[in-house]
Amino acid sequence: MAMTKKEQSLLKDLQNEEKLCAEKYQKAAEAACDPALKTMLGQIAQAEQNHYDTVTQMLAGKVPEPQTTQPKAAKQQPAPGQSAANRAGKKKDAYLVADLLATEKYVSAAYNTSVFEFCDEKSRQVLSGIQQQEQHHGKQLFDYMQVNGMYR
Repeated sequence: MAMTKKEQSLLKDLQNEEKLCAEKYQKAAEAACDPALKTMLGQIAQAEQNHYDTVTQMLAGKVPEPQTTQPKAAKQQPAPGQSAANRAGKKKDAYLVADLLATEKYVSAAYNTSVFEFCDEKSRQVLSGIQQQEQHHGKQLFDYMQVNGMYR
């Protein structure tokens, strides 16, 4: 696939963001107090690593098949219930989740711009699919915050 310089630049930015997201989610999973939150964040960390791998493939000129739906495991996973963490743990978890939600908002917007800037339809579909997954991650975080009284 031949790309414009702008498309290459957008992909490099997305690659950097996905690397940061994968690391950020992994560190948050390790730091979280609530076991259900640890699990959810670990799963999202793996999804972010997959996004990084996809963007890296695209930078190498290989456009994978578009994936516009959530992976089956992510669809079947229920939203975590009330946190069992103590008050200090809940405060720590609230900070982690709020920070990750802000990150998802930013990354989703970056994908939105990229979808509009790419000429190749298959590339646009791949990027749009990742954006939908990022929005799903944001929804998971929001749901967790709602259930645990962290979103006001």
